[in-house]
Amino acid sequence: MKQKLFFFVLVCLCVFASSSTSAQEGSKAVLAVSDGRGGISLLWIPSAAQWSFNGWQISDSAGNVLVPKVAHADPAALSKVSIEDADAIKKLPDAFHNAQDQTQLKQLYGILILRVLSDPPYARALGISWSLQHVPAGLRRYTVTALDAGGKPTSYLLRSQPIDSSAASPLPPAPGSLQASTSYKGVSLGWSPPATDDPMMPVIAYTVERDSEDQGNAPVNAKPIIAGTSWDARIPLLLDANAPGNQQLVYYVYSIDAFGRRSRPATLHYFHQDSAAMQPPQPVNATAAPGKITVSWPARQNPNLAGYLVERAHLFDGPYEALQAQALSPQTTEYVDESTHPGTLYYYRVRTVNARGDLGDPSKPASALARSKGSPPAVQGFTAALGHTRVRLTWQPIAQVAGYFVERHIMNGTNNPWVRLNSHLTVEPRYDDPIGNASDATMEYRIVAVTFDSVEGHPSTIARVTLPDISIPEPPTINSASGLDGKAQLGFEPAPPTEKVASFLVLRSGAENETGVVIGDPLPPTARTFNDLYVKPGEHYYYRIVAVGKNGYRSNPGRQVVIRIGAPLIAAPAAPVAAFTATPFAHVSITFAAPTNGLAVIVERQAGGTGPWMRIAGPTSGTTVTDFDPKPGMSHSYRISYQSADGTLGPASVAAQVAVPDTNNPSQK
Repeated sequence: MKQKLFFFVLVCLCVFASSSTSAQEGSKAVLAVSDGRGGISLLWIPSAAQWSFNGWQISDSAGNVLVPKVAHADPAALSKVSIEDADAIKKLPDAFHNAQDQTQLKQLYGILILRVLSDPPYARALGISWSLQHVPAGLRRYTVTALDAGGKPTSYLLRSQPIDSSAASPLPPAPGSLQASTSYKGVSLGWSPPATDDPMMPVIAYTVERDSEDQGNAPVNAKPIIAGTSWDARIPLLLDANAPGNQQLVYYVYSIDAFGRRSRPATLHYFHQDSAAMQPPQPVNATAAPGKITVSWPARQNPNLAGYLVERAHLFDGPYEALQAQALSPQTTEYVDESTHPGTLYYYRVRTVNARGDLGDPSKPASALARSKGSPPAVQGFTAALGHTRVRLTWQPIAQVAGYFVERHIMNGTNNPWVRLNSHLTVEPRYDDPIGNASDATMEYRIVAVTFDSVEGHPSTIARVTLPDISIPEPPTINSASGLDGKAQLGFEPAPPTEKVASFLVLRSGAENETGVVIGDPLPPTARTFNDLYVKPGEHYYYRIVAVGKNGYRSNPGRQVVIRIGAPLIAAPAAPVAAFTATPFAHVSITFAAPTNGLAVIVERQAGGTGPWMRIAGPTSGTTVTDFDPKPGMSHSYRISYQSADGTLGPASVAAQVAVPDTNNPSQK
């Protein structure tokens, strides 16, 4: 039904959009009806793109302006709709303006058309309908013109077909094929769409009234039923849940057009039996005994109940067949089915029957398994084959059994019980036991045959399989981490069982969200510490430990730790060598050994033997530094120190002495 309503909306969109594109083509975009007494009702459907929220002007064929402005969201019109509808109508201009695309705009437009064609007060509040009174007789066409923001007419106009105010327009046609059916829920009503020759005057709404002996005439539906223009007439459109039982009822169904006018009623006289008498008995039980199944239900007292009918099926959803030609008396509370076959599962349900022979809805099915005698023999030819992901069990089938139970026993040094693997019987003589991550275990299996009435036979012989060890070790835990002395130092503990561990792998990365790569050689299973010497002071490194089992499987990386590498212990370097050279300019060359382990060299100078030490070069990784500005006529001392990457300065070397002559003094040349 919703799909057909949506299809109807799409049709309306196409029809009204095509008929509203221009003044010449808009002759059917204004719907008009006459009451024959000087009253004309107008309803116009502008296209979505030309919808005016500034109002509309109505004029006649002679160009006379009959209504200067029909306003959107007029307060008097809004008072006739619900508060929710009034609020939505006020917000409609913003909704049109904020529509994200043409599809969203068409959906909104379609909803408006559906409301307009089924709710005249809503159309009036939207400002797209008007009623003219005291219109002189004669054929006239009416023009509706959109107004701009200043209240002036625009070029967008819609026209009606010629209509005479003195000739009443025909009422909408009545629906056809009115039909009803009874259930314990009430009376279901259905009808077919009315025949109409005017697609521009659609009928999509209906209202229903009921006339009964004790309640008189009363409406059945509080709001109109929106059914669209076509549907399957066999599907009920309305359920009258309050229909009085055991009475002759008269139903009147009216079509309602876009102006709220009701058609002549379609009438149906219908006798409604007591719906309570049609309700199925609950609960229905089925109890099996050797050779028979007894179906029982609780007793009921209802003068309109004529009896019961018992139905049986082999499947829960049927098909069901009646077990007796005549209905059981209303005093009956059980039925014995002696036509059962041992080992067969039957489903039973019970229906009520009224005085007219009508059947009520069936009860919920109850099931029972026909009983048999004796137990099945033990299963023969039982074998178990181990695969990669399952143990496949096979055996020779046994005739006349419902299926088999599979039982398993794990041998791990304790007295484990036999466990039944399948809660429901397996019918085929084959069963796959998924072993998943199970490993390093020995398991025994046996099979038990079961009859259709749940009688179990003796267990089969035992089949045994041994699973290889495919367990994955648990990740180790790093319990200490240090970056002192320029190296990363880790302490860790493996997860039990430690006897299954063959080695450990150390993963290192430079970022927290990286897994890292393996560094160094695998550690032996007895290792509990690891030192990483290939690091730089001041840098951060991320470490994880992976355990490798004796079966070759690796654990997931353990919890990550981060270590900042500190400065290594810095030793005092050897004394440098300093030499003065006068040409081509006065300078002192200081040479020294190259630093190691990522250290840099700081070169300092002291003039005169008593002044402060001044840095003249560094940090540098070279082996030679030149002092371009030695003080003439003074003795100079030069020393070096090592500096780590984090700025830590080590002890100074022994100073090298060099005399710098005064080249401007002839006596020192």
